Amino acid sequence: LARTKPEERPDLLVSIGSAGARALEQGMVYQASHISYRDMDASPLGFEKGRTPFVDLPAEIAIPQQIADVTAARLSTGSNVVSGAAYDLIDADMVDMEGFAVMRAGHAFDLPTIALKGISDGKAELRHFRDWADYLEAVDESLAKVIDRLESSIAAMDRAYWTQLPHRTAAR
Repeated sequence: LARTKPEERPDLLVSIGSAGARALEQGMVYQASHISYRDMDASPLGFEKGRTPFVDLPAEIAIPQQIADVTAARLSTGSNVVSGAAYDLIDADMVDMEGFAVMRAGHAFDLPTIALKGISDGKAELRHFRDWADYLEAVDESLAKVIDRLESSIAAMDRAYWTQLPHRTAAR
């Protein structure tokens, strides 16, 4: 994005991939209604837990763009693979490792961003690589079906709706 001229940039960023979720259906795709970064904790310095200091974004960002007929869920991004009891510590429906970074990149260039996540794991404790990989084929198929509908979903809605950016907050 930084290397492109403004007129060459896309109209929308789409973060796609797998996510873990304890209560959502494995193999199905969900869109993020909100996104947070669970690794950030500058609360000893007086910042709200989850809020990146000196960045004008709240701890949890509402994503205004939503695709019709794709169930929405809250997404938490972090640097760790979540499994078992670790879900108890996370206030979101699904987890990934890249969604918040993509959202921040979009925000930096005034591009609306959506996140589409296929649930690959979470019902059972992860014990080895196969526990994560078993649902990836179903996730790929489900994501492809949603991506196939994405352009028509966008075309059917008011352009002003698709170009809204997440609410900015006052930098602290």
